[in-house]
Amino acid sequence: MWNLQSFIVLVVIFVLLALAILFIANNGGFKSGCTGHCASCQQRCSTPKPTPKKEDSEPKE
Repeated sequence: MWNLQSFIVLVVIFVLLALAILFIANNGGFKSGCTGHCASCQQRCSTPKPTPKKEDSEPKE
């Protein structure tokens, strides 16, 4: 039923799937926030988020 070639092909498929999952997980995962609307993605990338000021993060007395 299973010969060596079939087994090797199956192992290669699973290894490639595992590498793809690891690559996606290491690069931000599936939650990139892109909705498929290219104009909104481009606008979000062209206007960076403002960084919080250091004074705002310190507790006030």
